[in-house]
Amino acid sequence: MKTNNFNLWLRLTVGSAIGAMIYHFSPGRKTEKLRKLVRLRNQIKESENKGEIYTLSANARR
Repeated sequence: MKTNNFNLWLRLTVGSAIGAMIYHFSPGRKTEKLRKLVRLRNQIKESENKGEIYTLSANARR
């Protein structure tokens, strides 16, 4: 009984690790779309932050 239980846990562990690696390295459309969305949001936030810094520095010069 213990051997079967060990084999089950071993198969589950190896299967989960393989699944995680496949998911991580998959070039699927959903993955690319999500990555592009995250990049776009980061670019928008960076541009907003740069605008705020410019405004603050312009106000400080006055």
